[in-house]
Amino acid sequence: YVAIWIRLSTINSPTVLDYDPWWFYRYAQTILNNNFKLPTWDVQSFYPGRPVSPFNGWSYTIVFLYKLLSSFSSTTLMKAAIISPLVMVALTAIAAFLVGRLLSNNLGGLITALFIVLAPSLVGTSMAGYCDTDAPVAFYFFFSIFATLLAFKKRNFTTIAFAILANLLFIWNWGGGWLTLILFTVFTFALPFFRVFENMLHTFSLKINIQEPMKELFEVSKPIFFIIVTTNVLGYFLFHSTLFLSFFGGLAFTGLGFLLRILVFIVLLGWCSLFAYNFFSSFKKEKATKSKVYNILGLLSAIFLLILTIQAVLTAPESPLIVNISVAELQPVNIFSREGFTAVISRAGLLTTLLSFGLFVLAFYKIWKKEKIQPEEIFLFLSTTFMFLLISRGVRFDLQFTIIASIAAGYMIGNYKKYPYVLLALMAISLVFLRSFFANTYFELIYFLFILAIPFLAIIKKDEKLVNVLIFAILAFQSLFFISNAIQLGQATGMEISQNWYNALDWLVNNSNKETIVATWWDPGHILAGYSYYKQKPFMVMADGAHCGPNDCIVYDHDIRIHDMGRVFSTNNETEAIEILKKYMGPTQEQCNQYKKTFDDSIYDNPLKVDPCKPMSKMYVIASNDLIGKYYWLSYFGSFDYEKRTGEGRNFIQLQLTNYNQQRGILEYGNGLISIAQKDNKLVAVSNIVTDWLDPQECPRNSIIRDIIFFQQGRQINQRTENATCKGLLFIDPNFQFVIFMDEKIEKSIFTNMFFFNGKGLKDFEIPELKNFELKYSNPEVKIFEVKF
Repeated sequence: YVAIWIRLSTINSPTVLDYDPWWFYRYAQTILNNNFKLPTWDVQSFYPGRPVSPFNGWSYTIVFLYKLLSSFSSTTLMKAAIISPLVMVALTAIAAFLVGRLLSNNLGGLITALFIVLAPSLVGTSMAGYCDTDAPVAFYFFFSIFATLLAFKKRNFTTIAFAILANLLFIWNWGGGWLTLILFTVFTFALPFFRVFENMLHTFSLKINIQEPMKELFEVSKPIFFIIVTTNVLGYFLFHSTLFLSFFGGLAFTGLGFLLRILVFIVLLGWCSLFAYNFFSSFKKEKATKSKVYNILGLLSAIFLLILTIQAVLTAPESPLIVNISVAELQPVNIFSREGFTAVISRAGLLTTLLSFGLFVLAFYKIWKKEKIQPEEIFLFLSTTFMFLLISRGVRFDLQFTIIASIAAGYMIGNYKKYPYVLLALMAISLVFLRSFFANTYFELIYFLFILAIPFLAIIKKDEKLVNVLIFAILAFQSLFFISNAIQLGQATGMEISQNWYNALDWLVNNSNKETIVATWWDPGHILAGYSYYKQKPFMVMADGAHCGPNDCIVYDHDIRIHDMGRVFSTNNETEAIEILKKYMGPTQEQCNQYKKTFDDSIYDNPLKVDPCKPMSKMYVIASNDLIGKYYWLSYFGSFDYEKRTGEGRNFIQLQLTNYNQQRGILEYGNGLISIAQKDNKLVAVSNIVTDWLDPQECPRNSIIRDIIFFQQGRQINQRTENATCKGLLFIDPNFQFVIFMDEKIEKSIFTNMFFFNGKGLKDFEIPELKNFELKYSNPEVKIFEVKF
């Protein structure tokens, strides 16, 4: 109930939220409109289109939910899409409980469920209306882990078939759904090496006995091996995807180095070879026909996986799309720094993170006690490490880490009776992270240290009753913080589409048709395509947030389009901008033939029943206020050098008023980065800005800014200081509460002309009027221009 309640603040949104959810809504609407059958071509996305992805389980789920709800009461597909994340979160709690209970007990299951449904990494991406894949990924990740662990423990046909089904459902709902089987592959490969290392520590001997670990490997891993084989066979035919294609594609997507990919390839070759050798040896030893058939099937399966591995290496992309450079979720994170580790804790939860790393402490404790570490503990240990390291490639992967960490934390608490002292020590350490809340004076610090000492004194005295009481006391205390943070996060807003955007979208819908293409930066593409389809007046978009590489977008892939759109906005050459945009009005005959040669007639099987080769009749370009903050990436990609793999990024510098010196009559912005004073009835703005892209020759420190725009009694004043040494423009808020500084290149750019000057230019600052861009719609957030070719 709490998990759903904290996500209800956006339940009354008229549509789904943000950008990406519109992709899944549009596909759900397409499924519903086409009698539960998706067309093969998506003409709206990256016009003239792209193949429809096979991973559409989530959109089908939204439609199924709509059908279910409509059988009880009157509802709409949009409303079903809005509540769909809430349904998946509720199911996630059940799946998490089942995993936790399977590994420990009911307490472990409850803690696992609590930690995941209230985790900030899931709360922020599963609000009502946020029907992106995060909520279904959480559910199916737990569900597939539960099913695979159940097969691992039960080792019978029914549980193996159940695990195969669970993993296929995960893959159908999310292309990265191979993750569960990737983790189990890593586990089965590492198990014998872990046992060898464990034995060396137990015996204090360097003598290596590989026979027993290998025997355990083949005994415990056979169910997992056949789950992997069967899922790969079915996945290949159903989705044209395999574990190995996903793995190597993921390595390229995250930008991991070539040497690491070679290492992974060698490991997978070794893994396949080990199973092939075992089945071949067993085949030669066994006499019974049934056993021989079993082993020959196993041998053929190992060879099949070996072939898939080689195929994946040969076909996987060598590097990620350049667009990933700008994706905030894919920026590298130093997880071993204080800031990086704190960021992980803030997304996964303090207790969740620390207790997941408690597996390391538990492992050392069991080695010290000479207890054998259980296979499921090794799986959690390796999975936690793997997913934690993956966060270094971007916070996009924090949800997957949080899921594994929740299972590990639930396992630790569920086994509090077995390892009470280890658990209490970890729980006490978690209190250290709260010192800043309770220990701000010397007296408070001493009191805090006294409280902190109590758990360790209980451990030293080995008072089990007191230890157990303290464990649950700290758990309750930390859980209050955890729940409070989740409630605050759930009440925060910001993902809803603003009324200005709704108004702009409605104008586009009313003034567009199937022969209209809309171009802007790639982020809003999902909203543009989805909203127009929702209003039953669909138009095309130049690009959207779904990555489209050269295999799908064979003409003008994502890299080319983001470079082109960045160039259109950041150049000051209108002729160049028009020539770039003109090529997106429709494919040439040669390009059309290339589409037909690659995809046959499937390009005509699209929801709009249009000819993708037919050129568009109209193009709109959107300049919106969110691009002020994103302008760095527009200019970066617009100037991108493919050989050097870098570009020249510039940005609008937005500064708030921080001080007013009444005696000197000076306004200071950004703590003095820009100062404004009045002299001889004119404003004088002084810049002390230093950036990587700002040439000191164009704008040295302590220099006067040449161009200023301010407002006096509601009238815009354009002021130029001819002898000023800082070439740029300062835009001053009418209330003088903030300023926006643009260097000369940004000042002259097409985007600045569009958004700040409505395409009319500014003669006072030698900014020409745009001749080929006609303003058609304007509000404070969105400016829409029709392109005149």
